[in-house]
Amino acid sequence: MAHLRLRTWFLSAGLGVLTLSVVGCLYDPDDPCGEGLEEYGDNVRCVCPEGSVYTEDGCITCGEHEVASASGCVCEEGYTRPPAGGACEEAPPSGGLGSECDPAAPACIEPYDHCEPASDSGYCTSGCETNDDCEGGYACNADSICQRPPLGMGMSCSSPEDCAGTEATYCDLFVSMTCLVQGCQVDPNDCFGGFECCDLTAVGVPQPICIPAGACMP
Repeated sequence: MAHLRLRTWFLSAGLGVLTLSVVGCLYDPDDPCGEGLEEYGDNVRCVCPEGSVYTEDGCITCGEHEVASASGCVCEEGYTRPPAGGACEEAPPSGGLGSECDPAAPACIEPYDHCEPASDSGYCTSGCETNDDCEGGYACNADSICQRPPLGMGMSCSSPEDCAGTEATYCDLFVSMTCLVQGCQVDPNDCFGGFECCDLTAVGVPQPICIPAGACMP
């Protein structure tokens, strides 16, 4: 039952995977996924083409200097999106958004003058009140800091080794075939903005994992 519920949240997560649906005479054996989708793996899933993400309006192709992620199309490494939106632009030099920094001796440039500790060292970012104050796929966390998406989250995987060395070390081989953040805290929730910590250890998931908010029904 929990695995079926996982399939429900996976569809809402925008990670680009749809369960293959066959509807009577509309089914075309030569094109089972229909327009705009591709078969994946064992041919029981349909996915958006590489470089695009799934939305309620169908697959959306990411723009120049953008990559598909769990939170939609985000700027690739070395690029950032202006606060007012628009196309991704080359990130400013050292000290800009996402630049590596030392929390004990930050050298971040305004408006990204906050050095947020991370698993390795830290990264330059800014304060916020809502997600609208953040850019580049970042989200406003409980500490009112624009938090960087966990490295590796939403990356395709076929084994735990594919997720090793990232911040999303759990390879979901049951539903999404992507790397997810594990070892999170349920209360208070410490997952990335828009996600919640779900304890599925009863169905074999070794540690609680971060899934889209509102989708956890263990």
